[in-house]
Amino acid sequence: MRLIRSFLNEPFFRNRLRSCCAGILYGMALGMLLSAQTASAAPLDMLIHDPFDTQGWVKQPLGQSWQDRQLQLPKAALPGTRSFVKPQSLAALTNYALAHNPQTRVAYENLQASAAGLGVAESAWLPSISLSDSAARSQSNTTAGFSIPIINSNSASLSLSYVLLDFGLRAAQKDGALAQLYISGFDNNSALTKVALSVTQNYYQLIGEQALVRAYAQTVTEDSANLDAARLKQHSGMATIADVLQAQSALAQAQSQWISAQATVRSDQAALAESCGLPPGNPLPLVPLNTHQLPPDITPSVQSLVLHATQHNPNVRAAAAQILASRATLREDQAQGLPTLSASVSAGKRFQNGLEPSQNWAVGFSLKVPLFTGFHDSYQIQQARRQERSARASLNQETQSIALTVYQDYQTVMGARSAAKAAQIAVKSAQASLAAIRAQYKVGLSTMLNLLTAQATLTTAEQTRIQDMTTAYVQLANLANALGMIGLPNTSTGFHS
Repeated sequence: MRLIRSFLNEPFFRNRLRSCCAGILYGMALGMLLSAQTASAAPLDMLIHDPFDTQGWVKQPLGQSWQDRQLQLPKAALPGTRSFVKPQSLAALTNYALAHNPQTRVAYENLQASAAGLGVAESAWLPSISLSDSAARSQSNTTAGFSIPIINSNSASLSLSYVLLDFGLRAAQKDGALAQLYISGFDNNSALTKVALSVTQNYYQLIGEQALVRAYAQTVTEDSANLDAARLKQHSGMATIADVLQAQSALAQAQSQWISAQATVRSDQAALAESCGLPPGNPLPLVPLNTHQLPPDITPSVQSLVLHATQHNPNVRAAAAQILASRATLREDQAQGLPTLSASVSAGKRFQNGLEPSQNWAVGFSLKVPLFTGFHDSYQIQQARRQERSARASLNQETQSIALTVYQDYQTVMGARSAAKAAQIAVKSAQASLAAIRAQYKVGLSTMLNLLTAQATLTTAEQTRIQDMTTAYVQLANLANALGMIGLPNTSTGFHS
């Protein structure tokens, strides 16, 4: 107690004690003053409300869009135009789209990233080597007030560490990365089939509309000839004004359909160009659709097609690979709770002014045995086990969905092909009927109404035939996509690689 009183009687310690007490009282007072405003911020943080001027980024008033003139966002590169001299086939456009559509580029880059991820997992089997070097200049004073000379020091060390035993952790990580590579590969294949399907759908939609434009143009020509014939017969007294008005109405309706079909062609052409990775306004000359040739028949049975799809569809195979990834995750989580044995080797040298260099080295082993993680590992293992079961159920769900899609597409293709065949017969009958009624009208044995009705019947039959033909081709493309094929099946076997 006497020693403590003697320290307290010293002027130096009394001044320090007063300063500390004053600082404590000031801090308590400031904290109590600011506690009414906020309880989550430190007292000194409340001295300046917005020191970094964050509200300067929000200058627009309420209800107006936000923008920043200095913001520099990455800009997308729009595709360049390409001129095609010769009419393009479906195969040529599909090959071009597979190389230029951004969707295939995204899938390909993801596949490359997964391959690099496998390299990350493989690197765990190699030792890690690090080199460190530090330089310092220091000076300190003794308690007696004497200064120690300035010390310049430099230390360099080389260390190596390697995991000797991990009870399958690295192997599980490698298998997980490999399964992810499989998934990305099948996703890449799925992207290719989707792009090919999009090109095929837009291709036949466009050439179908082009065929309709030609059919409507032929109808306009026929209706214009009917109008001329009605006017001639009216001048000769063999027809009334009603025939002329009926012919004019039919011509106006045909012209309206023709103009509307031309606008649809321009829209469909933009969709086809976009699916090929081209600007929407890029012209694409195509081979006209042969409406007299039926789509290819499907020789394999529907059961063989379903079996082929369940084995080769990329979505089904990606779902199967997801099971492998879930199993690897389960093994990795189980290995996290097992011991790990590591070895380390290090060597270094220290340089200090006025002294000889000193060397140091160390060889050691470390054993890590997890004892308790707050039940984290056990719950993580349960989660991985459930995810593996979920992946199995997803595979069954995807397989059943693909089997149903193949069966339905098969029936739709067969029905559309039969409908297109019947539509061809209807067109031939409508053409013969129109020719007979036109001959009768010229000699006064038929009316203008009968002639226009026969012309409308032929137009409808032509439209139905074109729609059935394009529908059959589009449904055939849907079937090929469900089978995991790029493009349409081979006409001879129904399959192609």
